[in-house]
Amino acid sequence: MSKGKEKVSSKQFRWLPPMHETMLRILAQEAHKGNKPSSTFKAGSFALVAKEITAQFGVECHPSYVENRMRTLRTMWSTVQTIRKKSGFGWDDNLKMITCDPKTYQEEVMAHRKHAEFLNKKIDMYDELAIVVGKDTATGGFSKSYVDLEHEPHNADESAEYVADNVEEDVVEKGKNTVESSTTGSGISKSRKRKHSVSNADESVLTDLSDQLKEIAVALKEINRGPVDYTALYNKVMTMMADGYSEDMLATAFDHLCENEKTARGFLAKNARLRKLWLDSFLFTQL
Repeated sequence: MSKGKEKVSSKQFRWLPPMHETMLRILAQEAHKGNKPSSTFKAGSFALVAKEITAQFGVECHPSYVENRMRTLRTMWSTVQTIRKKSGFGWDDNLKMITCDPKTYQEEVMAHRKHAEFLNKKIDMYDELAIVVGKDTATGGFSKSYVDLEHEPHNADESAEYVADNVEEDVVEKGKNTVESSTTGSGISKSRKRKHSVSNADESVLTDLSDQLKEIAVALKEINRGPVDYTALYNKVMTMMADGYSEDMLATAFDHLCENEKTARGFLAKNARLRKLWLDSFLFTQL
């Protein structure tokens, strides 16, 4: 055993969130390489994960620990898919989140207490899970190497600003293409122009949509730039008294948000419906 490595048994080994993320990234890449021929991976893939975790975190990890962890992930995946199929639950594909109203949430948690961690909360690394323990295949973004993934920015603020910048560029480019397409083809017959040209009403709709996307992009950049505006946060929280929440409840939620900057930024970025879902979930955990 290498010096500095802590020897632990399989039962003692604790999977920290960074270890979990490392495992999923490597196995998603292994699936892309064809090392997941059926419902499980080749032994070499588990060995690669164990070696990387040992090197990164200084705790000796064996391939058997990785294999045991896969059983946990399969159970988690099965639970998520079961909930998604139930009546009363929705799915936000952008946030990778199972959504439900407060009544449905309470009924589900009363029946299955452990399901609370999957409701109205983003399921981290859902796409990787779909490849590692689901039936999805590795395509698109997973053609990147593990090294590429490790060097991509993981800071939430940087990612949001990157997305916002690309939204702005995409809006400008689409707007440019729309204008160009509507002004070309002067030699085409009038009948074909009438068939393919964009009406004034359609152009107006596209312009409005473009403006709205720009506003969203700017808002995302502002939310994730600089310190959290706690005055704005307080006002957002307290406006929810109109939804029937007591001032004491909202004060507790505000204190929690002040202590968790990332959660506060997410709260500010949500619309009114999602803020209400978050608050219901938070208050339920305080009972």
